[in-house]
Amino acid sequence: MTRHRKFIILLAGVIFYFLTSMAKVLIPASIFNDLQELGFDAGIISAMGAAYMYAYASSQLLAGIFSDRYGGVRILLTGGTMFFIGTVGFPLTDDPVIMILCRISAGFGSGTVFLGTAKLLNDLFSKKFTLALGIILFIGYCGPSTGTMPMTKLIQIIGWKQAMMLPGYIAGVLLLMIIIFMRGTIKPVVTGQTFKPLLAMIKNIPMWILSLSGASVFGAYYVLLSQIGQKSIVDFCKVSSGCAAFGIMILTIIVAVNNMGVNLLLKLFRNRRKAVAYISLLCSAAGGLLGFIAFSNEPNFWPVWCAFLLIAIPAGFFPLFCTVGKELTPPENVGMAVAWFNFWCFVLIALYQNITGKILQTYSISGQSVYPPEAYSKVFAVLCVLSLCGFFMTFFYPETGKKQN
Repeated sequence: MTRHRKFIILLAGVIFYFLTSMAKVLIPASIFNDLQELGFDAGIISAMGAAYMYAYASSQLLAGIFSDRYGGVRILLTGGTMFFIGTVGFPLTDDPVIMILCRISAGFGSGTVFLGTAKLLNDLFSKKFTLALGIILFIGYCGPSTGTMPMTKLIQIIGWKQAMMLPGYIAGVLLLMIIIFMRGTIKPVVTGQTFKPLLAMIKNIPMWILSLSGASVFGAYYVLLSQIGQKSIVDFCKVSSGCAAFGIMILTIIVAVNNMGVNLLLKLFRNRRKAVAYISLLCSAAGGLLGFIAFSNEPNFWPVWCAFLLIAIPAGFFPLFCTVGKELTPPENVGMAVAWFNFWCFVLIALYQNITGKILQTYSISGQSVYPPEAYSKVFAVLCVLSLCGFFMTFFYPETGKKQN
């Protein structure tokens, strides 16, 4: 009976993870122009997106430290409550400080939801954890797909404030569902050396290199997905917001599928992890270069979208980097290794958003919401250079695939 209740809570966690994945891309991407109409400049708008990512990153370390002690149900409840408060609160105010605080609450809750769900998954399906995690990652990566064109259409119908509150309403229902079924599922608090796994990560130099190099892929991708992808197509190519949102949605579907298909690529390269890592970072750098060229020439949708595609493809390789992290870490610290890599992913995602916001702000003109092509070409030049830096860093951690049979 307890396992049955825990499975129902896991299902709620999977839906929560879908919502939190969608929330990553909703703000500011889908409402960039709406926020500009409130009088916010590019720096403030980018800060709203970056605040979510920094909070998500910090949650990976804190929730990663305590998840083994307090169990998945407690962690999921805590994260779900914070996500609910932040998501419902954001559209209820026009004060940028409160809006950023709401994004911090939603971001911290989102990261905690992910780890709580992963912990429940391990409790219920420990022998098939990799397969089960791949399925849940696929479901989660469908969240950004929903957050593009479908949410853009919904915003046009009911307005951005009601549309932004919808994930919060659903989160509230999920919280009630967890509370109803949580009896008998909450494990006793486990005592132990709470910070020992974190200290092990800090001393693990190969994990630092893996995290900083691999995370650059996701930093570049989320600049497109949650910040400038849709807006740059509208500004530069002069297409409708619906068409731009559809193009971004296709990218999110490709990334979702790649989370399942990366294993086939590994088999093609005879389980050589670093070969696939090299490809991912070179692909991201090529996308940055093509984006720089595309925005430096006459407006044309297809070169721009192809640049986006090159950057998006390696963003589906998250299981690869997590697998390498597990193999660079002692078995007792595997959970912390995944949290550590995820932490650095979202630190770089937030940092890239800050950098992009600064570049756009440099080119912004008072009273105008459209950025010139030079602003976007400079963003892509920076993304190309950062991806190349990640590529060269990849040379400095060991090949772990050879350990596998």
